[in-house]
Amino acid sequence: MISLAPNIYYLQGKNRSRFPYCACLFITGRERHILIDAGMGGSRIKPVKEMGIDLLILTHCHVDHRLTRREIPDVPVWCHENEKPYMCDRDQFAAGTGVARSGLKFSRLPLRDKNIFKMNIERTLEDGERIDLGGITIETVLTPGHSPGHLSFYIPEHGLLFSGDVDLTPFGPFYGHDFADLGDFIDSIDRLRNLDARMVVTGHSGPFTENLKKRFDNYEAVIYEREREILKYLDRPRALEFFHGRNIVYRKYYENDPYIDLTKWIELVHVEKHLHYLAKTDRVTQDPDSKMWLK
Repeated sequence: MISLAPNIYYLQGKNRSRFPYCACLFITGRERHILIDAGMGGSRIKPVKEMGIDLLILTHCHVDHRLTRREIPDVPVWCHENEKPYMCDRDQFAAGTGVARSGLKFSRLPLRDKNIFKMNIERTLEDGERIDLGGITIETVLTPGHSPGHLSFYIPEHGLLFSGDVDLTPFGPFYGHDFADLGDFIDSIDRLRNLDARMVVTGHSGPFTENLKKRFDNYEAVIYEREREILKYLDRPRALEFFHGRNIVYRKYYENDPYIDLTKWIELVHVEKHLHYLAKTDRVTQDPDSKMWLK
């Protein structure tokens, strides 16, 4: 547990905060103690359980951000309205992420545990809300793209931003689910970059205090690197399936990865998002009959 500022703690997740874990933020005001996300792992939530948790706010619905909630099942949960269906209904989650469309079986995926979706959302949050904890304030910042109602949180007293899965990792933005939106993600990166925060922590990396705008620039640049690579292949008509397994998003596959089929499916969805975004901006076209793509 890292103290970032008075009464603000950063809880790094197991496995270096990599999936299926994440890093979380704990804020203790005079009136309420709030935990943002709960995917750090059972052993790492113990210190904040001892301090007392009044409220859990989830940035979004992904399993790695709420897997440790099983340790605090009675703590009230808040999230954005657009995330609520995917929090509480496994079938909705499977449809929204695209797992249902992929044809992959639940028995091979982490969401096979139905208990993950046994959750009552006490209240939903909107963009721009101010939550007073007593001496410290949390402001909600709606940052869709990764998911429909992804929230980031800004603490103005300390210029501190918790940006969830706008995570500033070298991998770059993740939009490999059906409910993700590439254009929204680009807008959300820009919105967070312009907050002029003095410190940024994310669900999978940080804390960062230097060259913050450049970090957001580099993170966004990964999108355009992927775009350029896709466009190189479109010197002739290509079907979407052509891009399956091309290592455009995941630079290396591990054949012993039990979820390698899911990885390749997610990569294909990333490419699909790019193609539709490129079409929207009049840089590629799709033949309506053959469904082939061409620049």
